Amino acid sequence: MREIYKVGNIPVIYENVTSLPGLFTISVFFDTGSANETKANNGVSHFIEHMAFRGTRDYSNEEISRLSEMYGGYMNAYTSKETTAYYIKGFSGNLELFIKLMANICFYPVFVEEDFLQEKQIIIDEINSVMDSPDEYLGEVAEEELFRGCSLEYPVSGTVASVEQLEFSELKRFYKENYTSDNCIIAVSGDVNREEVSKYIEKYFPVSQDNYAGKLNHYIPSYSPKNHEFHFKSGQSYVQLMYPAFEYGNTERYSLSGGVMILGGLMSSRLFQEIREKRGLCYNIEAEAVLYKKAGYANIMYSCAEKSGDKVLELVFKEIKKLVENGITDDELTMIKNQLILSYVSNFETLESRVQMNFRQFYHYGKLLESEEIMGRIETLDKKSIQRTAAEIFEREYSVCRLVK
Repeated sequence: MREIYKVGNIPVIYENVTSLPGLFTISVFFDTGSANETKANNGVSHFIEHMAFRGTRDYSNEEISRLSEMYGGYMNAYTSKETTAYYIKGFSGNLELFIKLMANICFYPVFVEEDFLQEKQIIIDEINSVMDSPDEYLGEVAEEELFRGCSLEYPVSGTVASVEQLEFSELKRFYKENYTSDNCIIAVSGDVNREEVSKYIEKYFPVSQDNYAGKLNHYIPSYSPKNHEFHFKSGQSYVQLMYPAFEYGNTERYSLSGGVMILGGLMSSRLFQEIREKRGLCYNIEAEAVLYKKAGYANIMYSCAEKSGDKVLELVFKEIKKLVENGITDDELTMIKNQLILSYVSNFETLESRVQMNFRQFYHYGKLLESEEIMGRIETLDKKSIQRTAAEIFEREYSVCRLVK
């Protein structure tokens, strides 16, 4: 059973799951991330995520970790371009304690300037560590260039420069304005009683009557598809090819996913078989659809020897042309449907994935989708719709971003 209701002004997505007796997961999602920042304060959402665990109104940083772990819980958080999430999973018998911990971390952190200065260096080290991973580094700078002029260009962790210049007062201001009860969603899944969940949320969270409005994520999507080269010390050539697409909630999402999957989303995909298996021109090549609330893109990335770079790119464009002009086969359509169904039903494997799925549906569609609706969208896919979406996307102006010595 799944439902959406409100405790005060906070939407609560509740799902009762008894197949995992005695366990539950709760996650608090804030409608804010790096896409809601500016160049000057880029990285502040991620910084706040770090600072929230440094100590709260009721608990020290040591007590937060000790209590959650002592009573069988696992707590963590993450920041993305559009959202910040805090979550804990554990035993249902500790529901009240864990909800209180979540409320403290999300709404009652105590920011201390000494902690701020120490965490600043930790985050700068984290940003610099990206330089040890060429594919991760390329992913950041390529997306930055594709969304140039739109706040989706800002990296989640910020830049060394933006984090270095971030002031303690700005962090507190941003937190006060954006981490509010009218800008969050709570998702709960597991062997817990709805009435108890509601009682403890009302007891420990600062609920009010201001309706959730998703007041942030107000960016206007824009794309700047151009070719770029970035210097990086590596013996390999790393390349990312990006085609502007559309938002997550677009009705053509499944068609795009299907086309991208056949192109490079599987080991049996055309790019993997033609370039990696038959010709041995690269170790790995893959494709995916990266979709946000208001924007998105089709992404193809690979690494190869520098001498093979031009040949690999030529073959990639050749396979894209074949997909656009000739479409897919009956067997490929069967594969797409089965893989999409597998991806969907895999959401039910853990309580964490259920919470994430339920949040995504509400966040992007404003409602929970029934299985029949999702399965219907998958089953009605046909070769023409997949080819039509591929033609629409892959005939657009694109970006090619490379790492070079």
